[in-house]
Amino acid sequence: MEAEEEKIVEHAKEAIHALTDKKKNWKVKIGSFLWEILIIIIAVNLTIGFHNWNEKRHERELEKEFLIGIRDDLELVKLSLNNNGFQPTIDYYDSVWIQINENRINKAFIDTDSWKLLNTSYFTYDNSRFENFKSSGYLRLIENDTLASYITNLYSTQLPFKVQASNQVFNDRQHDFVTYIGSKVRIDSSKNMHISEILNNPEVKFQIYLQNIIFHSQKRNEKELINAIEFVINAIDKELKDRFGYEVKKEEGKKQEKS
Repeated sequence: MEAEEEKIVEHAKEAIHALTDKKKNWKVKIGSFLWEILIIIIAVNLTIGFHNWNEKRHERELEKEFLIGIRDDLELVKLSLNNNGFQPTIDYYDSVWIQINENRINKAFIDTDSWKLLNTSYFTYDNSRFENFKSSGYLRLIENDTLASYITNLYSTQLPFKVQASNQVFNDRQHDFVTYIGSKVRIDSSKNMHISEILNNPEVKFQIYLQNIIFHSQKRNEKELINAIEFVINAIDKELKDRFGYEVKKEEGKKQEKS
């Protein structure tokens, strides 16, 4: 680039010299001047064109790298949602509620697994790649406006909402346990909670009922979020293949560039 600029400067000097050359008549001066100006115009346009092409290529590479990276990030989020390990707690609530309604209390089961009334599984995810790309003003580089909207909505609305919902569910659950169950339950010398002894208490019974509903609702919401993530991943896969010739080998979890 510096070499091109030096050439332009040289031709500008030649143009000035052509006009001030006293050894040539005015027709020759004008002809030489216009020739140098033409060379300068062509050189400037070529320089600008090369610069724009190079910048566009760089931006295209940034877009591609972001889409590949954000796809990997979303796969990790989906994996986290699928493997949150909270199904046993839902099964515990289901079983205890059935036992209460059918009046056949299995004390050993209820008391041994009573820790499931307090366990947590807060949802977190890594949004650093998206936020860095966004704060750098690079979201404009995603040429597919619809895809950009999908990704932005996922990271700006759906995932933060899941974090907020997760925090509220577990914080409220802990508070309600202390208030309505923990303050009533007998704890033996081995620190075992005898929940089975207080299941007839209306407040305890309602907590079992309420938390059961809440966790089933959370499970449905997580499934909907997983579906939304899969939808965006598929949209990214299509964009990578159509625009960049970059195809994901889903069965192997590997990526391969088309030759």
